[in-house]
Amino acid sequence: MKKVLHLLTSRPGLWQDTNVTYAQVPGWLGYTTMDLQLTVLRQFEGQPHALPAIFWFGGGGWMAVDHNVHLPNLVDFVRAGFVVVSVQYRNSNQAVWPAQLTDAKAAIRYMKAHADKYQIDPERLAVMGESAGGHLASMVAVTNGQEQFDVGDYLDQSSTVQAAIPWYGVVNPLSAKQNSASSDFDFVYRNLLGGQPEDNPELVSQADPHTFVSDSTVPFLLLHGTEDEVVPIDDSRGLYDDLISHGVDADLYELQGAQHMDELFMQPEIAKIIIDFLNTHLK
Repeated sequence: MKKVLHLLTSRPGLWQDTNVTYAQVPGWLGYTTMDLQLTVLRQFEGQPHALPAIFWFGGGGWMAVDHNVHLPNLVDFVRAGFVVVSVQYRNSNQAVWPAQLTDAKAAIRYMKAHADKYQIDPERLAVMGESAGGHLASMVAVTNGQEQFDVGDYLDQSSTVQAAIPWYGVVNPLSAKQNSASSDFDFVYRNLLGGQPEDNPELVSQADPHTFVSDSTVPFLLLHGTEDEVVPIDDSRGLYDDLISHGVDADLYELQGAQHMDELFMQPEIAKIIIDFLNTHLK
């Protein structure tokens, strides 16, 4: 049977740039170096104008990081007109805080330095992540302009971003440890900080978004499940209140019945909320 198709709409094709090395950092016991990589999802080359970009940071308690694990879900944002950059960062067995933050900022600087190649607009960038990656997204956003966290190459580029979207992100490491409904993951906070949170208030403060929130903080969209037993939802509520008290444009969506890393966060309704937020703030 012969059929003729008349397509009424078109969808952009996708490029996937994998294993892009954006930085070299100390490796095994400081005697070697290791490459940090990212994956770029974008529309076919030849766009008439540069596109806004989303930097994605995966979760895993800062201990098991796979920056490619959610690529199929992140395609939704590419279809909506964004470049997605999924970032590998050092886990806490390789380096303690703030290495993860300096890695994230190095990835942003790298992409800004190669903005033409990847067709991104360096003035329209958002950071997004889940759990430990949500914490990292928050910290990147609230430390805009904090030059002590910019380390490595491409220092002529700024690591400033314009919006943040943490999904059930850790906020304060001590609060997350003490107020979690489960003690199964208490060890991840010691691993991240290089010491127990209870004994190191200065390290906790350095890894707490509250420390850096100001009236110039960029807009935030926070997502958290009401049944999260790993990261307390009250911590996201507290961060939201702090942002609002400083006059920051912020929204908090509480997903009724959702647990930590729940598949509910990957539903089309959530993608639409995120896309609408980005379209508003990355004009």
